[in-house]
Amino acid sequence: MSKQITISDLLKIFLSHIKLIILLIILGGGLAYLYVSFLVTPMYSTSSLILVQNSSSFASDISAQTKDDDRVNMNDITSSVTLANTCATLFTVAPEMKGAISGASVSITPIADSYFLRVTATSSDPHTAANVANTVADKAHDVYKDYFDAGKAEAVEYADVPSAPSSPNKMRFLIIGLLAGLVLGLVISFLLEIVDTTIKPEDDLYKQYDIPVFAEIIDFEAEGGAKKK
Repeated sequence: MSKQITISDLLKIFLSHIKLIILLIILGGGLAYLYVSFLVTPMYSTSSLILVQNSSSFASDISAQTKDDDRVNMNDITSSVTLANTCATLFTVAPEMKGAISGASVSITPIADSYFLRVTATSSDPHTAANVANTVADKAHDVYKDYFDAGKAEAVEYADVPSAPSSPNKMRFLIIGLLAGLVLGLVISFLLEIVDTTIKPEDDLYKQYDIPVFAEIIDFEAEGGAKKK
């Protein structure tokens, strides 16, 4: 009859191999940290901000208090939001922007329910990331004029040179390495116990074979009690 392994049995197995498990946890975390520190290229991200307006008279600050006859037209706001979504695609695919975005990975996304575009540039060089984000923001005006007769697109916030990499996340890699080491340690401990067919004093033979144990034969040599020749 095959032995049924309970949670208590698993705990005993893992505790009997606790040194191996701890070693693999430390090894997994160390290898993950070394990998992310020396083999993964750090990437730097920074962003600039572009304002899109459907008419030159559209105020950029709609929260400012104005007179009744100078209030911002809600149609202007709605159409500027729609225009911003259109420009997010236009500035990404326009041939005029191809040269500006070389050397970095660039994403241009509209800020939800607004007429602003966020230009995010990512590169292995922080200065390149900042230069690309700012170049795209500056060229937005000229590209906009090439495709639209009214309104404008202009940079309202320029990107700073990032001082720290945005990726990779070393702590995340470290945690993944520790968890991988833990799982590997548990699996190896279980497999070692499965392939080990020897009978140990603490084994419950009755539970394993459904046969009562009436006596034990002591191994005098193992116990150090062998007769001297």
